[in-house]
Amino acid sequence: MNARPRERGGTLAALRSALARRSIGALSATAIGLIVLTKADLEIFAYLSERAADLVAGITSWPAAPLAFVRRASEAIGSLLALEEENARLREENRRLVHWQNEAIRLAVQNAALREALKMPPVTGTRRRTTVRIVADPGGPFVQTRLIDAGRDRGLEKGMAVVDAYGMVGRIVEVGERSARVLLITDFNSRIPVLVERSRDQAILEGRNGPLAELRFLPMNPSVAVGDRVLTSGRGGLLPPGLPVGEIVHVDDRRVLVRPLVDWDRLDHVTVLESDPVPTPDGRLPTSEAVPEPIRAAERSGR
Repeated sequence: MNARPRERGGTLAALRSALARRSIGALSATAIGLIVLTKADLEIFAYLSERAADLVAGITSWPAAPLAFVRRASEAIGSLLALEEENARLREENRRLVHWQNEAIRLAVQNAALREALKMPPVTGTRRRTTVRIVADPGGPFVQTRLIDAGRDRGLEKGMAVVDAYGMVGRIVEVGERSARVLLITDFNSRIPVLVERSRDQAILEGRNGPLAELRFLPMNPSVAVGDRVLTSGRGGLLPPGLPVGEIVHVDDRRVLVRPLVDWDRLDHVTVLESDPVPTPDGRLPTSEAVPEPIRAAERSGR
């Protein structure tokens, strides 16, 4: 009787020991499984967190791209506006420099013309000289005149001789308060008394509305030749004598042609001469009646 309870107690103890061992193993396995699951959950959570962060970064970068484009476009437009402003400033500066360059050239030409005018040799019988500037050139195929920037305000009168550093330019035919008109010696209506320097032959120089003038009313069998200089004679008291006029360039049986000494292309400043009247042989001052008929006719046809 006593053996059976002992055996039953041993069996129960063995059963409890086996159950304990199995419980410990199950708990260990459960713990290990929980540890594994926890680690897997952490990795999944990290993966999901990274993907979420990438998604958020992508979404937030979408507005940044247009803003960057707008910023770059604004900077480019600003640069273009700055360049346009700089170009406008440079163009204005260049315009001013060109203006002053032209002004310097004009003053240099004017200075050279004045120097040439001041070097003009003295003319016998002239009391006063007035250097003036040519302000207009209304020349054409039928009229050759120049407008000067002086008139009655500087004592100019009709008929005064106009010269430059080379020779006779013309004479004043119209006078205003501050301007006057000069009829060039090449104009068809210009006729002035002259003489040939070498032969002393006297004549009337008539314009032809071209580069050359013609000697008219020469004496019979004149002794003139190509290269002879022509001067004003002072005949009739209209102009001072001895003004250089031109050079004979053509002689034949029909005509004698004279090239004026003046460089018409460079004519900028001229000098107006106020001359004393040339007395007639009897000592009297000339009047319109004392002027020879060819010259008087030329004066009547003048402007």
